[in-house]
Amino acid sequence: MTNGNQTVLDHTGFVGHGNTLAAWTTVGIMSVAFIVATVGFTIGATPVTIVGIGLLVVGLIAGAVLRAMGHGAGSEQRKHEARHQHG
Repeated sequence: MTNGNQTVLDHTGFVGHGNTLAAWTTVGIMSVAFIVATVGFTIGATPVTIVGIGLLVVGLIAGAVLRAMGHGAGSEQRKHEARHQHG
């Protein structure tokens, strides 16, 4: 038997998957911060660990600032790019 109700999935819409300047900047800074903090913790250098933790905060702030400036997912700039990319 077949069901008369069918679900049609539309996969033609723009999906950014976080591929934005804000996301890349945040992840880049936080990746370096994680490495610095891990090395500092491993060698027992408290100041290096603290610098790594500080860089984590800087990464979060940088991402928030870039998103507020329109470089994050859901921004008007991204919506404009999506409209022009797909038609």
